[in-house]
Amino acid sequence: MKVTHQLSRLEPIVLDPLHGVSEEHWRRPRDDQWSLAQIVEHLAISIDIVAAGFEECADGDCTERDATPEQALMRHVLLGTGELPKGMRAPDYTVPSDDPDPELAQANFRMAIERTRALVEDWPEQKQAGRFLRHPIIGDLNLPEWVRFHYVHCSLHARQIEKWLIWLGAADRAD
Repeated sequence: MKVTHQLSRLEPIVLDPLHGVSEEHWRRPRDDQWSLAQIVEHLAISIDIVAAGFEECADGDCTERDATPEQALMRHVLLGTGELPKGMRAPDYTVPSDDPDPELAQANFRMAIERTRALVEDWPEQKQAGRFLRHPIIGDLNLPEWVRFHYVHCSLHARQIEKWLIWLGAADRAD
């Protein structure tokens, strides 16, 4: 199942490149961008909020999709191409703390994935496709669409992490 495969890829694409990174580098700021720990905390918050929302509507609430035609088009483009629009800002409720603990951020990221995995494994496909949660920009998404969004979102941040790690290497050589 595509949903299970995409979900299983989240941890490797985000956390595997970070193995062996010092705590100092996890917390090191770069210009006005988030630290590595903040990126992982942001992803953990994002995934967990969605899992919690689906748990709340498991008994039959949120069975109607609400999206404007523009949101529906954007949803198809975003989920189809796997690219987020430039300049897309994180909703306030997903903004990480100023200096998250790297170990805790990683643990929360893994737990959020597992929480989502439990929904995917426990819910029949019809239920997964028939429950919707609001995305602030692209309208309501069902569970498989949210997993696809998480995959796209984590992939975007994985590229950011890769650039960050290159920068950290260059910064270490300059020190």
